[in-house]
Amino acid sequence: MRRGLAFVGVLLVIAAAVTATFASTATARPKKTINIAVFLASSANTYWAAALQGAKDVQKKNPNVKLTVFDGQFNTNKQLGQLRDALVSKKYQAWFVGPNDGGPLTPTIKQAIKDGVFVGCSLVPCGPNIKSAKVQIPGQTIFAGLGFFPNGQLLGKLVVQGCAGIDPCKVLWLPGLPTLPLEKARQDGLYSIIRPHKNIKVVAVAAGGYLAAPALKATQDILSAHPDLNVIVSSGDQMIAGAVKAAQVAGLAGKIKMYGNGCTFEAKVLIQQGKQAGCTVYLPRTEGRLVVQALVDAVNGKGKTGVSIDPTPRSPIGGLGTKANIGKLKPEFHS
Repeated sequence: MRRGLAFVGVLLVIAAAVTATFASTATARPKKTINIAVFLASSANTYWAAALQGAKDVQKKNPNVKLTVFDGQFNTNKQLGQLRDALVSKKYQAWFVGPNDGGPLTPTIKQAIKDGVFVGCSLVPCGPNIKSAKVQIPGQTIFAGLGFFPNGQLLGKLVVQGCAGIDPCKVLWLPGLPTLPLEKARQDGLYSIIRPHKNIKVVAVAAGGYLAAPALKATQDILSAHPDLNVIVSSGDQMIAGAVKAAQVAGLAGKIKMYGNGCTFEAKVLIQQGKQAGCTVYLPRTEGRLVVQALVDAVNGKGKTGVSIDPTPRSPIGGLGTKANIGKLKPEFHS
């Protein structure tokens, strides 16, 4: 009888060991790969490079995440073709879209969502309304970005500060490409703030080309006609760098208040040196991190759809950078 009980005991021990082995094997089983397509308006652009770094921050914490990057080269038709190819391939469970222009991409994104792909966008809205900072496409997981109209409003607040006590206050508006829908939306936001202030006069609008060199030339041309400018405001800090050089060449260094957009590493230095008066804050790395984390959660059956996030509250200085507070900001991208 005792031998029988002992035999049964041995069997139980063996069974328990086998069960534990199977349980351990199941626990150690690697997670299923999450393939995320990353569609950037331009891989060479420093803003989108920073957004990609944010996506990689999430990837580091989730080794089962695989990112495949597509360079749109600031060409909407090229980017649209990339989305369509990805849709046909059925390789990706999620898309991170950094649109060159969100409107033309809308039908393809709708189809992707219908096919079960999780989609998140940043900076430029995915949808027909460039002024909206809310998710516009039903089923879209997330949009992370400030929105161009409110960004223009922040620029307007800086101009109002710079023009305080000056009448008339002559302003040069230096957008990248004035004809772009996103720049029109930003300009509408800018003008909505400065229009009620009768002392503020926008005497010129010039394309800065999103680079320092063309902005230098454009500013020199304007200064030849308006050497008494009081304020230069631009949609990009890189263009303010060009405007600063133009003012130096014209012997007007320090006499014109310069306001840029983004609060880049270089803008922070210029502000601390007193060569630039202020900037509006953009956080592209944070945007990329927010979007890709939301996509990973969605693939894993967590989170909600239709989430819109303005990253600005995550900035230690809010939306506006000046010499008084810029030291507290860690910029997220280069000019």
